[in-house]
Amino acid sequence: MGSDWQLSLEQNRDLEITHGTSVATAEALTRGADLRVFLIAEGYEETLYFQQTYVGEDDAFAGMMSHHHSHVHRGAQVDQPYFSFFKYDTSGSYSQVKWMLDNVTFDESQRYQYGVYRWFTCDRWRVVYENDADGNCVAGDLDELKYCVRHGQTIKVGVRQLFGIQNDDPGGPPHISFLSVMQPLIEKDHVGANCDFVLTGAPQWPFTWREDLRVGMLWPWTSGRIVCHLVRPGHLPFQRTEVRRAMQWLVASEG
Repeated sequence: MGSDWQLSLEQNRDLEITHGTSVATAEALTRGADLRVFLIAEGYEETLYFQQTYVGEDDAFAGMMSHHHSHVHRGAQVDQPYFSFFKYDTSGSYSQVKWMLDNVTFDESQRYQYGVYRWFTCDRWRVVYENDADGNCVAGDLDELKYCVRHGQTIKVGVRQLFGIQNDDPGGPPHISFLSVMQPLIEKDHVGANCDFVLTGAPQWPFTWREDLRVGMLWPWTSGRIVCHLVRPGHLPFQRTEVRRAMQWLVASEG
């Protein structure tokens, strides 16, 4: 385990695998590995950094950009930036919803034939603590997790059955979604995490943003409780709800 990025999977423009396997990539993501993809498009090349990952059964995985901001809309410069929410997987299609500052939304999801798809993983995480939905310890040491918080270490949280939380529906295919954390904290003998923007959708695989996309501000706790503020893009205000889910709490190897 280290902080290096490794080419885990490569697909050519016809989606044929030329390096690695999707199963091995999904296995790395199950361990909490970070995910990026390099793409060659018409006229430019880019690498996408995913703030959130989804990993399910067998080789099911996806990367999500939860707070991408853009300055160009359909080839033209815009006066105001806007939010874009992306989901990429190995299918050759991507999901994108644009949420403009005037509260108008556009679904720009499409199939696009990139010149190459290079999926990189950084397998630098270890599980320090795991709780079930009722807050019971499944594995690890809560005191060690508190130590990591107190000593400025980088934390990530994986939420099981995240997709469907808008209706508190845990009945979809088994999956875990790993979320970036910007503010871990300790309170009332539990660890919590103020997360980056979180994306969730329908409890199914495969999924697209046409199926109940929600943008969320989530506050998960080792007690199993998650305080959620969720909104469908273009349909303010946010709605507050609470759910209970099993979670993994991971710390990064900084070496």
